[in-house]
Amino acid sequence: MYKIPRPLDRNFLFFFALSIGISNVMFGQSTKQEDTSEETSKLPEVQRDWTEAGEQKRKIHGSLLKINPHNVLIRLPNSNQEKLVKKSQLSKLDLDYLEILPSVHSDGEQYEQTKSIWYAMHQGTFPSTKEVREYQVRFPKSPYGLLLSGIATACTTPDYEIAEGYFEKAYKAISSREKILPDLTPATYVTCCNNYAIVLWRQGQSNLAVRLLRDAASIGPRPPELLIHNAKIIATENRNRVEKFQVSKKTLPVLDELIALAFEKSPERLRDGYMHFSLNVDAPPPVTALDELLRLHSEGQLMVKERFTEDPVFAELMLSKNCPYEPWCTNCGGRGVFRCPNRCNRGVVSVPVASLDARGIRGEPIYGTRFVDKPCPVCDGKGVGGRCDKCLGTGKNNSRD
Repeated sequence: MYKIPRPLDRNFLFFFALSIGISNVMFGQSTKQEDTSEETSKLPEVQRDWTEAGEQKRKIHGSLLKINPHNVLIRLPNSNQEKLVKKSQLSKLDLDYLEILPSVHSDGEQYEQTKSIWYAMHQGTFPSTKEVREYQVRFPKSPYGLLLSGIATACTTPDYEIAEGYFEKAYKAISSREKILPDLTPATYVTCCNNYAIVLWRQGQSNLAVRLLRDAASIGPRPPELLIHNAKIIATENRNRVEKFQVSKKTLPVLDELIALAFEKSPERLRDGYMHFSLNVDAPPPVTALDELLRLHSEGQLMVKERFTEDPVFAELMLSKNCPYEPWCTNCGGRGVFRCPNRCNRGVVSVPVASLDARGIRGEPIYGTRFVDKPCPVCDGKGVGGRCDKCLGTGKNNSRD
């Protein structure tokens, strides 16, 4: 039997009409149906041209107010009118601008706040991890606070494992920006790669350490001497390492090629046998220069030559200035004692013992093997093999005193 259709719900009709209206929003059409308040910090208002993707390439001139994952809100000049534009309607250059703008803006603010700390470290005054922690809270995704924490940890405590975590996060943050706009902060990138490589090498991650030094050496006309100096120390120490922690055969040619590179010689002699950290970080370019830098990059032009030749921070990095050497004894890793030759786990070793696992059909025993923890017979459960003769148990690099 034919049924009379049920009248449509009023709420359904309202949302259906609303969906049609939103889907038909033209490029730059005014609308207040969508929220763009998800951006966490106030962005600088920079007047620029926004270009439509596709063949027509229509433009809107205005400043960015807010961003959310799907839309941008643009304020037109000399008026209070605002335009809501979908990201899908914008050109690739505009999308790259939107992706990198918040990072460059927050990086610039954090650099200005931490600049005095970097200058103090150039004079030999290193902050504690507690003193620099607040900068991570303010800008958790900016690399400057993470680099500060890594340096503070590596140069005030011998705990390279914790410093490794800070440098890893800083490296990921810088790399995400470099994918969009290469050589955005070249000195900071080289510094991060170098410092990250040092703590990785001391932690036994040899191959990644070599690759980071190679990447750092590819920035600029020639690598600074400290990179080649650190690479040579890796090559020397690699011969005496346990095979498990040595540079792999596949990565050894990379290390050999790195050592053979011509470099910018340091006016001061670098410390033999000790790796050198770098304290050279440059500020990101102003947000007003992003459009020009992105345009040059999209055209395949090399726009960083002036940064290499005229930037004072990169110039000091090229001369290996502001590069303190390791404060900890390289013989014992700052522990003051030798590790147990048996490579035990803090005085404990796992010993295999036979155990009755089951019985057969006729009742015969079936034995298996399980492992139990026992005191190490080499160090008598102490976990160390004795006091370090090089640093006399202090764990420090005595040559620094």
